[in-house]
Amino acid sequence: MTQNLYVKELQELLKQVIDETTSTAERLAKQASQICAQHQFERNKGIKLSVAERTALQQEIKMALYNSSYSQGMGFASYSPETLEEQDYWTLEWWYKKEGKLQQAQLENYQNAQRFLDFRSFEWFQQPARNNQPCFYGPYVDYICNGAYTITIAHPVMLNEQFIGVIATDVLVSALEKILMPKLKNIKQKAVIINNSARVISSNDVSIRIGTLLKNQTVQVNTRPSASLQLVLV
Repeated sequence: MTQNLYVKELQELLKQVIDETTSTAERLAKQASQICAQHQFERNKGIKLSVAERTALQQEIKMALYNSSYSQGMGFASYSPETLEEQDYWTLEWWYKKEGKLQQAQLENYQNAQRFLDFRSFEWFQQPARNNQPCFYGPYVDYICNGAYTITIAHPVMLNEQFIGVIATDVLVSALEKILMPKLKNIKQKAVIINNSARVISSNDVSIRIGTLLKNQTVQVNTRPSASLQLVLV
């Protein structure tokens, strides 16, 4: 194969990864909205899932995660602020893959600990909450769920045109590298995969580390997640 064909092949793979993860997050967000459609939601007071809502949402999350080729974790995050009657509450219905099986993270059970892990300050939650648009964030070290370099694709969940939370899906950079590296190595010049802020996600040169900001590189910034993985020949 020629160099151009190797490049095209890798670009097509990147598109597959982004298309699957973003479409999955969008679809789950719509399903979450439908599941919560009968919820007595009050503006600016957040949402706490009923047992029936949680059960239905769990089924959708597990099915989507099981069928995903690239996501290692997936779930729903929401925040309900404190009221006169109740304390504030962090909802984190999160599932992940481990040794070929789906497991549930139990972080929501520890509300006091959640105050030290306030995801409202995280970009993957903050951006959709602020602008009601999808967010592509990473690579970053996910200290909550896996302690590894992670890319998160998040989509807002809307109810009656109000933001109630996000559906997020995680792609581990290490898992992504296993898929990308054979094709990256086929390219005989220095090549990197970057996000839309020119931060390196993977490279065929050991001197370029994950998370490095690629200097002097002009990148077309686009807030849509579909444009957030780019192959650059250095």
